[in-house]
Amino acid sequence: MIQKILKKIKYELQFSNPHYYTRVSDKLLKSRYQHSLRNKINLLKPIVLDGETSKLTVAILANKKNFYESLAALYSFCFWENRLQVHYHEDGTLNNDDIALINHVFKGIIVYKRAEQDLKVTNHLSAKGLNNCAELRQHFVFAIRLFDMLIEKKTPYLLQIDSDVLFFSKPLEVLEIVAQGSLNGCYNQDVGNVYSFTPDVIAKYLDVPVLNNVNAGLFMHNFDEELFQFTEHIIKNEPECTSSWHLEQSVFALYASLKGNFLALPKQYDLQRRERKLGNKLTSEHYCHSTGYDFHKDFIYKLYPQYTR
Repeated sequence: MIQKILKKIKYELQFSNPHYYTRVSDKLLKSRYQHSLRNKINLLKPIVLDGETSKLTVAILANKKNFYESLAALYSFCFWENRLQVHYHEDGTLNNDDIALINHVFKGIIVYKRAEQDLKVTNHLSAKGLNNCAELRQHFVFAIRLFDMLIEKKTPYLLQIDSDVLFFSKPLEVLEIVAQGSLNGCYNQDVGNVYSFTPDVIAKYLDVPVLNNVNAGLFMHNFDEELFQFTEHIIKNEPECTSSWHLEQSVFALYASLKGNFLALPKQYDLQRRERKLGNKLTSEHYCHSTGYDFHKDFIYKLYPQYTR
């Protein structure tokens, strides 16, 4: 990483760009914090999961680039609640040592390897006549969130979190839904409707108002595989949507709108550091990975000390 930055500096010295040096400083700091995060993760006390009678599965999709961040995200949730099943879906970039560390830190976790899941899930979808879904699964990495996580869950509820989410206290609102079973799920509130479809297209598939500001980075639901039929119908009629980066989030938002009975999580489940910047107490923070190294600092200095008391 440092060598890449130095090479880039040599290139940029040809130009007069004062803002570049601030970016270099930020990159160097982030690299330092990433190294520190990796060291902290390796020192964590293992969490023993007890999901035999749980009603909740927590699932995450991650890659090599955000590997240690994904472990930090999961640990920050499981520290507060270990009576659950945890599924780790990797995108094909992790090696055996990475997977060994996952299994060491989370006793009882299930790791789903991309190389094994590709054929399994594609065949599952094709056998049901969901050919457009099967094709999507072959080229769209976030289709793992749309299909694999649902196929593999054995509990009533599935909580899907991104690798840039941290929990600072017990997520009572989420766990209460699971305990009571009266709602279909909940979601992190985004700053706007980041959907793949225009209002006119959405109206073709909904006879109810669409839920606003659904962010799938922290999203819990009790969907079954009827979601796949809904997805097949949309991408068959709107093939251009398969190139959208936010497709799975958009399908989740539309299907949740149809199902109804979803809770928009309160503002202490923060996104893009809005409440964090105000100094307000947080249950969770969804940083969005492009926002620098606040994720790393918060884990290292605020959360890690709690885990080692």
